[in-house]
Amino acid sequence: MENVMKLIESDLTKLEVSINRLVTTKVGFIKEIVNHIIKSGGKRVRPILVILSARLCGHKDDEHIPYAAIVEFIHTATLLHDDVVDNAQTRRGASTANTIWGNEASVLVGDFLYAKSFELLADEGNNEIFGVMASTTKSLSEGEILELIKTSDMETSEEDYFEIIGNKTAVLFSVACEIGAILGKVDSNKKSSLKNFGYNLGMAFQLQDDILDYTSYDNILGKGVGTDIKEGKITLPLIYAIKLSNDKEKTSIQKVLKKSNVTVKDFESVRKIILKYGGIEYAIDTTKKYTEAAKGCLNAFGASPYKEALLTITDYMLSRKT
Repeated sequence: MENVMKLIESDLTKLEVSINRLVTTKVGFIKEIVNHIIKSGGKRVRPILVILSARLCGHKDDEHIPYAAIVEFIHTATLLHDDVVDNAQTRRGASTANTIWGNEASVLVGDFLYAKSFELLADEGNNEIFGVMASTTKSLSEGEILELIKTSDMETSEEDYFEIIGNKTAVLFSVACEIGAILGKVDSNKKSSLKNFGYNLGMAFQLQDDILDYTSYDNILGKGVGTDIKEGKITLPLIYAIKLSNDKEKTSIQKVLKKSNVTVKDFESVRKIILKYGGIEYAIDTTKKYTEAAKGCLNAFGASPYKEALLTITDYMLSRKT
């Protein structure tokens, strides 16, 4: 990943300047909350995809930088709202905004970021990008609502799960790459290929997140391991285990999901069932399928440092620990 960052070092510097410049508001309280989450150690994966995709498609000037910042604003808005819905206490190893300033402030600042993003999109004046971002924002909301509906639902299927993560995560990766293709004015085949690359990469990213929730350590992941169980989120490792488990094990899992205060012992009891039936391995294999599909989408492009960078990011999805 160091080589990737070095390749676009100049663009990343401009991105940080753009983020600071574009968060304009007379209400200092808003900027305080936005800065808390935007500058709390995020990987900037989504804006990096905008930059790399634009450069891959031959875009020469800096028109992609504001769009990269807008994608990060949209992502930040979703995080603010997610933490309220999930009653999350920590993110990236730090206290969440809702823990510090309260749920009301977090929701309203998330709304501000959505509104600000579309104001900036209107200012940029690209109707095609405005349209795909509007559609993406709708999908993000649908994904979060679907996840809420399926909270602690033992009947959640793999199809349900993939629909949820497709909407709540993969679509923003997809549009980040599509923006680069639109700015690069490539043909429809290349634009579709980059859009699909982003979608598959986003699916792999979320799958790896869900795997890490059962396999990582608090100090590495930046949030408590077992957070998904505590929040009633039924992810692929658990879905697979539930499908293969016996009635006694299903009852045990259901009891944990219904508890308002999940203990380490509770988490370990569920994790033991997941390990017994190979839920982690199954999720890892599924992640590999998505990363291979993502790589295949890049076959539409000739060799270049930017293509190599995107392939490196794809491989990183399988090895990342944060």
